[in-house]
Amino acid sequence: MKNLKKTIYCIFAGAILLGLSGCSKQEKTPKIVKNDDGSLTITRVDEDGKAILFNKKYGDFDNVTVADLKLSTKNNPVSVSLADYANIALYLEFDCEMLVENPNASTTEITWMINEINAGLPQLYNEKVPSGEWVKVSSKLFIVLGEKRSLYISGSTLDKENTKIYIKNFSLKLSGDGLGEQKFEALNWMDAPSLKEAYKDYFDYFGLAVTYNEELARKQVQEGLARHADCITMGNEFKPDFIFAWNRPTEFTDFTGEDGKSYKVPLNPPKFSTVDRCLNICKNNGLKMRGHVLVWHAQTPEWFFYEDWGSTGSNELVSIDEMNARLEWYIKTVLNHIKDWEDTNNNGERIVTTWDVVNEAISDNATDTSWVRPENSSRWTKIYKDETYIINAFRYANRYAPKDVKLAYNDYGCYAKQKRKAICKLIDEIKATPDARIDVIGMQSHVKVDYPAITGKDSFEEAVQMFVEKGVNVQVTELDIANGKSPNSDLRLKAIYNQYFNMFIRNRKTADKNGIEGVTIWGLNDEGTWLNALDEYNGYTQYPLLFRNSFTCKPAFYGVLEAAQK
Repeated sequence: MKNLKKTIYCIFAGAILLGLSGCSKQEKTPKIVKNDDGSLTITRVDEDGKAILFNKKYGDFDNVTVADLKLSTKNNPVSVSLADYANIALYLEFDCEMLVENPNASTTEITWMINEINAGLPQLYNEKVPSGEWVKVSSKLFIVLGEKRSLYISGSTLDKENTKIYIKNFSLKLSGDGLGEQKFEALNWMDAPSLKEAYKDYFDYFGLAVTYNEELARKQVQEGLARHADCITMGNEFKPDFIFAWNRPTEFTDFTGEDGKSYKVPLNPPKFSTVDRCLNICKNNGLKMRGHVLVWHAQTPEWFFYEDWGSTGSNELVSIDEMNARLEWYIKTVLNHIKDWEDTNNNGERIVTTWDVVNEAISDNATDTSWVRPENSSRWTKIYKDETYIINAFRYANRYAPKDVKLAYNDYGCYAKQKRKAICKLIDEIKATPDARIDVIGMQSHVKVDYPAITGKDSFEEAVQMFVEKGVNVQVTELDIANGKSPNSDLRLKAIYNQYFNMFIRNRKTADKNGIEGVTIWGLNDEGTWLNALDEYNGYTQYPLLFRNSFTCKPAFYGVLEAAQK
C-alpha cells in the first residue's frame, strides 16, 4: 500500500508540474486530483497521439476532449488506465457528457466498460447514442481490479473510419479502503448527528432492532436509541417462545371458538414481564415499537400445535377448528395485554404502532398455484394445508387490535419474482375478506452488497412499487447488508447504504400516495449481528451495520446520513 500511495502522489505531482511548466497546452487540467475525503478523481482519458486532443473548443463549450477514432491504431482508442489500482477494492463513480459524430449513422452504440473478466466485463454504460446530441453518462460500480485493467469505450461496435467522439466534464472518482487518506470521523454515536432527525421529514420513523438483556437493558443503549431512533423492534422478546417463557401450560380454562364450541386454553396468561419492561423503557425514552411477531412457524412452542397442549405426550396435531381457537386466543391475549398496559401506563397512547401479524409464511419456491411454506417446515401448513391460517390471523388481529395500530405481513426475499407475486396474491385475499385488514408489507431486507439489484428490472425498488400498487404501505423492517464471501470494504458498504436510502426516499409515503413509511436497521453494531451465526457465512466475518462494537460510527453511517442531506 505504501508503494501505491507513492505512485499516486507521483502521478498527481507530475500532473501539477506539467501544468505549471507550460510544456503542454493540453495539460491545463491535471489528470488526477486528490479530493478532501482522500479519494482520487481522474479528469480526462489517456493520451493517444493525434487521436485524442484535450481542451478544445466545440460549439459553445471550452475544454472539450476530441477523439478522432480514424487517427488511432488502438482497438479501444478512448480509454483510462486503471493499472495503478490493481488488487484494490474500488468504488467507481463515473460521470461525463459526450457527443458522437458519424455522418453515415443516425445512432451509434456506445459501451463504457472495464476489462475485468472476474467481474464479468462490467458495463458502466450501454446505449445507442443519437448523432450530434450531447448525452449524459453517469454510473457507479464496486469492483476489485486485476492487473492492467482499463475503463474504455468498446471499439467493437464503432465505425472508427467515420466516428468522432467529443467528451466534456469527464470525472472518474476512485474510492477504496486504504486509497488516499480516509477522513470519516469515527464519532461515538452520542456525538454524531441524529439519524431520526435527519429522516423526520422523509419517514414516519427511523428504527433500530435490539435485544433486551444484551442491549435494551443497558443505559448506554437506551441513550443511543433515544438519539437515533423513533421506533425499535425487539429481536426476540415478543415472539411466542419468549412470551410463553418456554413453559408448557399445566392449568387450563375454556375458550369459545368461532364455531361455538369450547376449547381448552391456558388458565393463566403468558408471561409478559420482559414485554412490560420493554414497553416501560420505550415510554421513558420517547420510543415507539413494532410488535414482532404474533404468528411464525419458528420460535413457537411445539406443544402449541398438539392435542392436550402436548401435556400427555400426544403426537397428534389438533384439528383446524381447535387450531383456529388457539390462534384467536393467543392473538387476543397478546393484543389485549399491550392495549391494557398502554391504557394504564401511557394514558392510552400507543407504543406498539405496528404488528407483524404473520412472519415468513410464503415459500422460497413459490409458484402461482403453490405458495405457502411447505408442511415439512411449518406446522401451520401441516394443519391447514393452505393459507387459511394467515387469513384468519389477520381477521383476529383486526378484531382485537386498536384501529390505529397497523397490521403487517413480514417476510424476507420479497424482491424475488415469484415470492413478491405470492405476497401480492396474499394481499388480495386478505383485502377480499370482509373482517380482515392488512395495512403494511414488511420487507425484511437482509440483503447483500451485490444482491438484489436496487433499481431497475427485478429489483428491490420494483417490488416496493408492486406492493404499493396493491394499496398498502411498505416498512423496511430488518435491514442489514452482508459482505457475503467478499472482503469487507467500509467504503463499499457506505456506497450501498447510500444507494438504498436514496431509493427509499424516492419511494417514500407522502400525503398523496402510499410508499415506504419507515426503515429499521436490524441490529446496533457488527459484534451483535445475527449474520455471523449463519452457516452460509462460515469463515467469512460479516460487517453489515452502521456502528462498530464500541458504538462508533462507520462510513456506512455517513452513507445513510448523506442520503437524507441531499
